[in-house]
Formats: sequence, structure tokens, C-alpha cells
Amino acid sequence: MPQSCTAQDISSSSSPSMAALTTLALLAGCLALLLLAPWARRLVRHLLRVGRQVYLTLDVPGPACLPLLGTLPAFLRFWEDMEGTLLDLVAEYGPTVRFRMVDRVALLVMHPDDVQAVITYLFLFSCTAFGYTAPGCARQAVCTHPALVNKADQLVRSLRPFTGDGLLLLNGREHRAHRKAISPSLHFDILRDFVAVFDKNSRALAERLGKHADDGRVFDVHREFGKLTSTTLQETVLSLSEDQGEGKAGDVFNVVGDLALYRGMRPWWQNDTVFRLLSPHYEQHKRAEEDMDTLVLRVLAARRAQVSRGGAPAPPRRRMAFLDHVLRSEEAHAMSEAELRAELKTLLFAGSATSMDFLSYLTVVLTILPDVQARLQQEVDGVFGAPGSPGADRPLLPEDLVHLDFLERVVKEALRLAPPVPMLFRQASSDVTLPRGVFVPEGTVVILVPAGTHRMPSVFPEPLRFDPDRFLPERSQGRHPYSFLPFSAGPRNCVGFRYALMFVKTAVANLMRSYTFVPPPSGAPRTLQELHRRMQPGATMTIKGGALVRLARRAPGS
Repeated sequence: MPQSCTAQDISSSSSPSMAALTTLALLAGCLALLLLAPWARRLVRHLLRVGRQVYLTLDVPGPACLPLLGTLPAFLRFWEDMEGTLLDLVAEYGPTVRFRMVDRVALLVMHPDDVQAVITYLFLFSCTAFGYTAPGCARQAVCTHPALVNKADQLVRSLRPFTGDGLLLLNGREHRAHRKAISPSLHFDILRDFVAVFDKNSRALAERLGKHADDGRVFDVHREFGKLTSTTLQETVLSLSEDQGEGKAGDVFNVVGDLALYRGMRPWWQNDTVFRLLSPHYEQHKRAEEDMDTLVLRVLAARRAQVSRGGAPAPPRRRMAFLDHVLRSEEAHAMSEAELRAELKTLLFAGSATSMDFLSYLTVVLTILPDVQARLQQEVDGVFGAPGSPGADRPLLPEDLVHLDFLERVVKEALRLAPPVPMLFRQASSDVTLPRGVFVPEGTVVILVPAGTHRMPSVFPEPLRFDPDRFLPERSQGRHPYSFLPFSAGPRNCVGFRYALMFVKTAVANLMRSYTFVPPPSGAPRTLQELHRRMQPGATMTIKGGALVRLARRAPGS
């Protein structure tokens, strides 16, 4: 006779399945709630996008990946020895290298053909697509590649608290509008008027350096160049004389660059709340923000008030600073005070940091290469006369710069070996295939490394040798137009590159008229390779340990 099932038997047999169903229901509910949360949806989308980037760049060569960190340790080698790291990467992987850094995929692009595709391309109006041009179409315009026009926001936004949304950070229509508004105030004819300020301040520097020539001691010339560049920028950009300006501006710019690099290279500090609550550098960060604001707020408010009241006539043209031009230009009328303040802070930071670091590098190069320094002095004497000769102390004029051909080539060769901005970041807004066949998935960060492009033997033979004459016109013919990009190139190139070149040439010429830079007896690099091992990439390229030199006065008639 069959046994009957009791209620207890039914309950005990069904309880495991009911528990499993309950657990699954709870898990499904939790998952649904998570997916409904905006942050969860963003995280899932981000992870899917990164996974696609990883999969589609598997065939691009690059260093081996570690769990979680990816290739971040290999990428950080740039901060130990940038030149050595570049040479090793190109030798092992070629001119395009794949990096995976935590939750980012990045491609280092160095070949000039691919660099040109990232920066600019020829767009044929209404009759072209990639790989095809309609017959008979000849109208051309240089444009930024549409999929690579935007800078990689997560890698440059660490500058935003200090500079605001200036040209360094803006993209698209806003970038074009701001550039159109301020470019006329940096026209070549206006820059010629600044040469008198460049000359006055660099001659004042030469006079200050006399004490170092007299005592013969080793000193760090970087601080002196910091004062020169910050004073000159405040005078030419803000129309502030030396006694009106902020004396600590150079120090502020140094701190800003260090803090921006510190935060930009650490993804865990990207969140403002986390950085404010946990970072040991938050208070320093906050003070630097306030210092940058203080630097321009007072001047901008006063100048705007004068112009709006009509109570202050425009300064004579040859004494008009950048800010005076902007406030009186039709193009800039549409800019708000916040926008103009951001552009002023951007110009002051970018101009000061790059100029003082580059001048420091060039000075140390001259101590290593005395034959180059002697040739520079010979050219300067040909324009101004030897020390002690009649007229040798006359002011430097704009037309003098045209006759300093060798100095210009020396500056270009130094820019080739140590471009002021070590890396340029872009982010693909859609899938792109570069000319040499590398596929760049949407969202991938593209990093241009000018120092790597500048060291390609196919473009610059014997790339590690300092050879200013490689920029002679006859030796430059046929060179790829995107093989030399110390100030970037195309529509997003540095808006102040002419200002920088004229300023550097004026400063170096005036120093060469009076002094010879001499290497310290010990502790300083003796070769270019040793110097480059000490170069540390950050917001700009700086020398670890400082630019240590000695100074000797040039004898009359020397």
C-alpha cells in the first residue's frame, strides 16, 4: 500500500527550491536597482567601451600588461628617462605603441604620416570621403581631423581649476570662437611692439646676473628665468610694470604645473570630492587656485571698468599690452569676464612655464657645447659689435632678430630635442584608421610625443646629435611638414608660438652679448645624453636638480 505524503514532507522537499528562487529574485532585484542608478549605467557603458578598445587594439604592439595596472609602470618610465624610454619603445615596437593604463587604452603615435592625420588633414569641400576624392575637385582647407579634434578631457582637466576653460582645454565651437577672439591681439605686427619690453627685461636680467659672474659660484639659472618670464608676461599681457606685478608669479606657475601633473597622472584623485577629503595636497592646490585668480582678477576688473566708462584713452599703440588690445577689439566683445579671465590665466601659465624651462635647458646645452656658444657670440657680435666697442650696448630692435640666423637654428634644434610640451593628448570621438593602417577605436586616447617624432632617423639623421645646421633651408627641403612640431601644428597649434620665439631669441642674444655660460666643476651633466636623462616631463620639460651653471663676463673685444 503506497505511503501518503504528509505536509511536513512536502514542505521539507520544496524548501530548497523556494530558497533558490528567493535568492535569485533578490539578486535580480539588486542588479536591476544597480543598473537603474545613473552611476552604474555609466560604469557599465565605460567598461564595455574600454573592453572594445582593448579587443580592437590587440594587434598594436606594446609592453606586457599587469593585472589591474595594465602597462602603467612602463608608461611611468617616461618620468625616469624620457629619451631612453622613447628610444627603447621605438626600437622594440615601432613608431606606434599601445598602452593600457588602469581603465584607459592609449596609443603613442610618432610617425609623421600618422601625426599629420591626427592633427590636420586636407578636407575637400563636399566632394571627398576617406580614401576617395571626386574628380575635378580642388578646393582645399586645412582642418583638424573630425574624430580626433577633442583633447582627452580626463588627462588635461587637472589644469581646469587653475586656468579655467581657456584654449588649452576648450574643444569644438567654443575653441574656435575663443581663438578667433584673441588671435588678432597676437598678430605679428603687435608682437614686434613687444620686442622693446623683451629687450628691456632681458637686459635687466643680464645686469642682475653680474653678481654671479663676479663671484664665480654655481647657481640655478632657472629661478632667474622664472622672474624674467613672469615679469615680461605680466607687462606684455596685463600691462603691469615690474613694481605693479606679482613678484611670486613664477613660483605660482611652477606649483600649478607640478600639481596638475600630480593629479592628472593619478586616476583616483580625479573626483573632486575624493581629492578634497583625502588628498594631502588639497590645501596647496586650493592656495594655487586662489593665487592664479588673484593674479588677473584685480587687473581685469580695473581695465574693464576703464574701457566701459570711456574714462581711459587707449594707450599709444607701441605701449598697448595684449589685454588692452583684447578689450578694445570687436572680436572679444562677446567674451564674458569669466571667459577672458580664463584666457589670461592660460596665457600667463603656458607662456611662463614653457619659456623659463626652455631657456634653462638651452643655457645648460650651451655649457655642454662651447663651440655652439662661441659661434652664437660671433653672430651676435656681428650684429651689435664686440663687447666694449662703440654701440655694443645699444637696444635690440625687431629688425635685429632677422639677422640672427644661427641663433634661430640653435633655438629650433633645442626645441627638436626638448620640445616644451612633452605630450599632446587627443581622444577619438569615433573609429579612425590612421594612414599607416593602425585602427583607433572610439574613446581611445591618442598621445602625440613630439620628442619621439623629432628623433626618427628617417627624418633627422643622427637624431641624438645637436646640429643647428640641419635647419638650413637647403637641408630642410623635402622634410615631412609634420616631423617638427614643438608647438603642435594645425588649427590647434600654440597661439603664442611667435611670441615665444621672439622672446627667447631676444633673451639669449642679450645674454650672449655680455656673458659666457660655463659648466660647474661637478654635479652637472657633461653630455647631451646625460642632460636628457635628467629631463622630467610634466606640464613642460624640466631639468631634475635644476639648471646649474657658472657665468663668466666676456672681455672687451672678445
